[in-house]
Amino acid sequence: MAYFKSYIKFLFFCVPFFLQCGTYSTFTYSQYDQVRATRLNAVSSKGLSLITTSFLRSNDLYDKYVEMPRVVIYDLDNRLVAEKSRDLSYYLAELCYHTGSTLDMDDPMFARMYASSLVYSYTYLFDKKAIPGPDPFSMQFRFALETYNRSLAQLVRFAKKNRKLANLTDLSLPLMRGALTMTGAEVETTWTPKNFLEVEVAYDYKIEGFSNQINKFGIGTPLILIRKHPERESPERKKYEFVGGVGQAYPGTAFVSLEDSYLENRNLHLKAKIHLFDPVYRDRIKFAGLDLPMESDTTTPLAYMLSGAEKRDGFFAKFDGEAALDRQGLYLIYPYKKDKIPVVFVHGLASSPFIWFPMINEFLADPKIKEKYQFWVYWYPTGNPVTISAADFRDTLRDLRKTYDPKGEDVSFDKMVLVGHSMGGLLSKLMVTHTKKEDWMQAAHIPLSRYESLNHETKEDIKRVFEFKPLPFVKRVIFVATPHRGSNLAEGILGSIARILFVLPKSALSNIGKAYKFLTLNSNEDSIVPENYGVDDLVPNSLFTQVTGNLKPEVDFHSIIGNSRFRNLEWINDSVVSYDSSHLEGAKSELLVDSDHSVQDHMPTILEIKRILLEHIHVFEN
Repeated sequence: MAYFKSYIKFLFFCVPFFLQCGTYSTFTYSQYDQVRATRLNAVSSKGLSLITTSFLRSNDLYDKYVEMPRVVIYDLDNRLVAEKSRDLSYYLAELCYHTGSTLDMDDPMFARMYASSLVYSYTYLFDKKAIPGPDPFSMQFRFALETYNRSLAQLVRFAKKNRKLANLTDLSLPLMRGALTMTGAEVETTWTPKNFLEVEVAYDYKIEGFSNQINKFGIGTPLILIRKHPERESPERKKYEFVGGVGQAYPGTAFVSLEDSYLENRNLHLKAKIHLFDPVYRDRIKFAGLDLPMESDTTTPLAYMLSGAEKRDGFFAKFDGEAALDRQGLYLIYPYKKDKIPVVFVHGLASSPFIWFPMINEFLADPKIKEKYQFWVYWYPTGNPVTISAADFRDTLRDLRKTYDPKGEDVSFDKMVLVGHSMGGLLSKLMVTHTKKEDWMQAAHIPLSRYESLNHETKEDIKRVFEFKPLPFVKRVIFVATPHRGSNLAEGILGSIARILFVLPKSALSNIGKAYKFLTLNSNEDSIVPENYGVDDLVPNSLFTQVTGNLKPEVDFHSIIGNSRFRNLEWINDSVVSYDSSHLEGAKSELLVDSDHSVQDHMPTILEIKRILLEHIHVFEN
């Protein structure tokens, strides 16, 4: 019995030892788990980062924070002012963000928490009074940058809900200690916030339809700035704006700078200035002697705008001449900028400018191209005869020159580049070639006496449509899958279906329409409805191809040709246009792309046009 009692005492003595031996252990992380654990913070998860959690535990504050987060934050704020610790300013930024994420936007503490988070993270990043200096290689720096951007995003959402975006300079936000007041706004965009119907945070939207999302990472909050499309003509509704007849969405980046140090904010009133930057024309922010990368998103605003435009236009709208006529015109995707070379994109048959936006999206990712170029799109009724569409296009380009550069002082305008797909390439070619009315009359076997018998108004219409010469400000053309000599499909069953689907606009009954029919068709002068469609001009050996098929652009030009077969030149075609039709002698370059007729969608095409645009810059800079 005594032996048994001794054994029991021995076991009780050993239990703590055995338990202690089992306290410490290690185990192997699965792939990526350690990286995820160290990079999570209050912005990217529901919890706190490891570095802030470690700080709380080391100061015996973790449990107290869980129970009374605001008390801990207030106590640490007092400590920050006393110690001016830069790391402490980050811990406070994350704690405020974390606490704010548990609150509804209607909670009075919501704005206080996110405004405080913004100020604390700004203090960590930029305040020269904080010690020691910021370490851009530390995790705190990365987290502080992210916390700043996301806190500002939350405040934008708050201001939007409370309808305070139009008067940002009157905005005052409570802090853990004092208040943050906006004393001014520095707006780089063409329009001020009051011009926008609404402002959205780009972080809130997931895009579809673009193969690539163009983001730049740095300081600031990416926004979508939305201008409402005027319901009727008004001074606000200017020409060359509002692509697709819908509200326009522009990218912007918001940034808030403090005018004095929070660490020395004795009167409890901290002043700040809000900045709105244009990411289409800049990638960096310069302030207080700093040169910083700017966070931006140029893709999401494009997707936001196009989703509204595509809802308006269904499949059959592409064949509706009246609908296309209502949208006809040249559209500036972003406001006109002097000293930026215009690149004008022209769509093809039964299409729209929307086909170009994936390409434009990619171009905005290239700093050199974004610095030197601005992008416009042309919309036209593709059911109309090509020469009529080209005459309208020519008039529009001249008018735009008068509108934005009436004195001809913008030398960049004189370096314009046209990019045309399919029928759009034909329109573009007619901007850089010339013909006389006699060329058309001879091909149509129209005697000069018939022309002389026309009234003056009809003669002028004929000259407008059939007599043209190169526009002096267009210096380069890029042809993409362009049927210079027509397409056999235009005279087959697909051409017949197109003629059934296309509805010519009522303007076809105008003198231009009658003149076109009178001059080009062997028909009765009394028949005023032209039976010639755009697709008819694409028929091989049509009057149009006879006159224009072998015209050579009088500027540098390039050809990008689809090739869905990759055999020999006799068999190359893109399923719509043959190589013989797309090829023009004298091109500065010619690229075959493994593609069907939608060549513009393919990355080799985008890369080739980017190469050409960079070459275009080089030509004029040397």
